[in-house]
Amino acid sequence: MKKWIWVVITIIIAGSVGGYAYARHSQNEKLYAQAMQRASLQISNENYPSAETSFTNALKRKPSDTKASRLLNQTQSFIAANESFDNQQFGTAKDNYQSVANTKKGNEQLKDRAQTRIDTIKTIQGNMKTYNKIYDQALNESGEGKYVQSNSTLDKLFADKSIKQTYYTSILTKAKKLQKQNNNAISGSTFDSGSSTASSSNDFEQSNSNQNTTNNPNVSSSSSASLTSSEKKAANDYKGSNEYTVTKKDKEVNGKPITNNQITKARQEISAAGVDSNAMSDQDVRNVIKGAHANHQTIQQYVKEKY
Repeated sequence: MKKWIWVVITIIIAGSVGGYAYARHSQNEKLYAQAMQRASLQISNENYPSAETSFTNALKRKPSDTKASRLLNQTQSFIAANESFDNQQFGTAKDNYQSVANTKKGNEQLKDRAQTRIDTIKTIQGNMKTYNKIYDQALNESGEGKYVQSNSTLDKLFADKSIKQTYYTSILTKAKKLQKQNNNAISGSTFDSGSSTASSSNDFEQSNSNQNTTNNPNVSSSSSASLTSSEKKAANDYKGSNEYTVTKKDKEVNGKPITNNQITKARQEISAAGVDSNAMSDQDVRNVIKGAHANHQTIQQYVKEKY
């Protein structure tokens, strides 16, 4: 009799343990499935860190699960690729995106998005190659003293609408700096260790303005004096937005010419406002005068607001 009782007790205990183990297994499976579903939803919503967390939670429920491990690695590679892309480390980003796209049995949305980014990077790298080639050509021309020709080359770069995208900020900044140096060189300015110092040519302009502007009203006397004959011809033909191509209207306020004395006085006020007026060409100063007049401000007020 006692033996029979112990057999029954043993069966009950075994059944309880088995039932507990089964219930625990079922609960784990349920939590695993929920974590995987959440991860997939977060990827759809482009919330990749949350997807990474959900895949990690799934692996806690099933540590040896190959699917969760594969998708976790794919998601982490995509996150790393995005970080490199945002930091404009396009080579590294491209490698990581390629790893995502090549993941067998991986998330298809991640694959598609990675391939789209790869295509974008290829476009960026192609544009960068073109832009750098144009810039290097303009830089060489400037180094040879062909300032007008250098600006014409730079205009090819400025004319491309894509150059204004954030990917190309560095090359655009360099190009604008080179254009400014070219303009200052054309107008008679000099450079010293990367900073420009405008040379005064007011007396020369005053004594020769009639002769020079008669031949070409768009070219200042100081510009003509600093150019070779071939560059003078190029300046006449040039259609870019540089100082030597300014119109008569650009040198006037209310229909009256801006005098050399006004320019000199304006330079003093610009310097008083904390801006290096020596780094500005005469046309830059004229533009400040015109801007201050248009905004009904003093020179100093305008400079402090705009520079």
